[in-house]
Amino acid sequence: MQETPAPAVALTRSFPGLGRIAETITRFEDVLRDFVTMSDADTSKKVTRIQQQVREVEPSVTVIGQIKAGKTSLINAMIGAPGLLPTDVNPWTSVVTSLHINTPTPELNVRAKFKFFDHAEWDKLISNGGRIGQLAARAGADDELEKLRLQVVAMREKAQARLGRKFELLLGTEHRYGTVDDALLRRYVCVGDEDAVGADQGRFTDITKSADLYIERDDIPVMLCVRDTPGVNDTFMMREQITINAVRDSRSCIVVLSAHQALTTMDMALIRLIAHRQSREIIIFVNRIDELPDPANQVPEIHRAILETLEKNNAPQDIDIIYGSAHWANAVLEGKIDEMTDDSTESAINWTRAAFADKMDEWSAEQLVWHASGVPALLDALGQRMYEGPVHEALQKSARQALNLAQSLDVVDQVRILESDGQLNRTMTPEQLDTELRKIEAAAVEKLTVLTDSACKDFTNRIDQSYERFLDRATNSLIEHLQTNGEDATWHYSPLGLRMLLSSSYQVVLKKMHGIAAEVNNETAVRIAELYGRTFSITVEGFKIETPVVSYIPPPINLGQTIALDLQVSWWKGWWQRRRGYKAFAQDFNKLIRAETDPIINDLKTIQIGLFRERTQHTLRDFLQEQRELLTSALASSEISMEEMKELFGVNAWEDRQECLASIMDELGVYAD
Repeated sequence: MQETPAPAVALTRSFPGLGRIAETITRFEDVLRDFVTMSDADTSKKVTRIQQQVREVEPSVTVIGQIKAGKTSLINAMIGAPGLLPTDVNPWTSVVTSLHINTPTPELNVRAKFKFFDHAEWDKLISNGGRIGQLAARAGADDELEKLRLQVVAMREKAQARLGRKFELLLGTEHRYGTVDDALLRRYVCVGDEDAVGADQGRFTDITKSADLYIERDDIPVMLCVRDTPGVNDTFMMREQITINAVRDSRSCIVVLSAHQALTTMDMALIRLIAHRQSREIIIFVNRIDELPDPANQVPEIHRAILETLEKNNAPQDIDIIYGSAHWANAVLEGKIDEMTDDSTESAINWTRAAFADKMDEWSAEQLVWHASGVPALLDALGQRMYEGPVHEALQKSARQALNLAQSLDVVDQVRILESDGQLNRTMTPEQLDTELRKIEAAAVEKLTVLTDSACKDFTNRIDQSYERFLDRATNSLIEHLQTNGEDATWHYSPLGLRMLLSSSYQVVLKKMHGIAAEVNNETAVRIAELYGRTFSITVEGFKIETPVVSYIPPPINLGQTIALDLQVSWWKGWWQRRRGYKAFAQDFNKLIRAETDPIINDLKTIQIGLFRERTQHTLRDFLQEQRELLTSALASSEISMEEMKELFGVNAWEDRQECLASIMDELGVYAD
């Protein structure tokens, strides 16, 4: 695809957050490069592996929002490529589309990859009308079910008519392309035009599960993944779980709202999705302020309304809220601000005078509109969060591994010095070392397993009790309503209490599991440090093993999944009207809500806790394997005498190596903290 050249004012943009990531990674790689220059071949290979870990860091952000909020236009502006993703179809995005910026392609000459649902996923997606169909079936809403059935049949027939005999063959496969263009994207990720006979647009959309595009952008200094998602107001929530998974896979999340319809009932689904994330992981971007006649006065009103709604829905506090216009940003990028409508221009003038009064005489019109668009502030905020989150964690992990490697080399150097002076008499053999390492590993794995099993059991009991208490309270509330108002007044009960109870229980066990992992890892590191002393019969002042940190665990996004109590639709009233008698109401309600919430409870018990258990065990085993390699290598390397080392490096180079190693350990310590 031919990318539109952008004016210098936009592309010489300086985003401190993204720039900080690039600069920090470069400095860290410089330290590791110095490490390689003073290492033997075996050590160089280990350092190169650590370097590769840092180079492969690809921070990601998922952009969510309702249809017509302008997510796709905003993404085009964010990556500085107006027109890259088509925005003239409404809605254009019907699948999760991941834009990999400056990321090496997984396969040679592959720039676009489209993955199709397999047979089981497709059946689940369309069976019984998706999530709404499941709800309606549980509610006994026969009329609603029949409407859904007919629409699902139409969806299936449409997909099969478009693809013909290829339909069955395509499920479970993927298509790859060496270039990305407008026509290609329209075939795979745009909603098709049902009225156009033989239209190519949307040909594969119904069966496309995900799209991955690989794009080079010289103006963005880092690797970055931006995920565009379907609008949340999907009638049957057929792709809600896919969007949930996309949010789970990204550390940062941008919630795009429309300024003239900020926080409508549709946006409540968004609030539920983000309610269980930390505030630093979320940015709210209120788009389309170009459509407000008086943004200077209207934005503060919108801001107050958003804060009130966030508080009512138990969303994290202190979420950054940025106001802007993707339309303005793309106009600057395309050099077309003079072509904006009069209304849009008037709104831009109104907003810039209020937000950038001190820059009116200093900045050009392009600069004012560019900053008024909110895109610079958005990318800066995003870069800061990525630096604090995934980038910092990757650097910390790699720095600790490199520091342990450097510490191991330092121990071996001390051994050589003492042996050359006749002050050392070693007795540990490789076989004995292997036995000692096995003992440490067995004890560590057993302790981690026992403690995590206990924590998981307590957690399961805790959420089961919370769950039953919620159902009891909800049922009692229903009965009380019936006794007070009779059966004609429709009753509503918020599931917010259940979500808060489950979230609180999860946070308790999460903290406990982190504590268990830290305890076991620290004890293991101390035992390995002691083993160094016994292996080489020396004590090195200041020597310690850097402990690993358990990698980030995605929050329980499924707590935000839509359930019956979130909806106020016709079938709910129908469910109500079909019941007669307090007992029938209470029993049927209990069954309905239990069927709705059981999957969420099971997700916490199995997927969420299982993920943490898996990562704690994986972290411990990786750490033990790393230490086994280092100790075994150190024991073998220590057989090389001081004279041989000086001959290998040269006398002066050997002395320089000692100083360089000390300096490298000091520098690595900064990143390891």
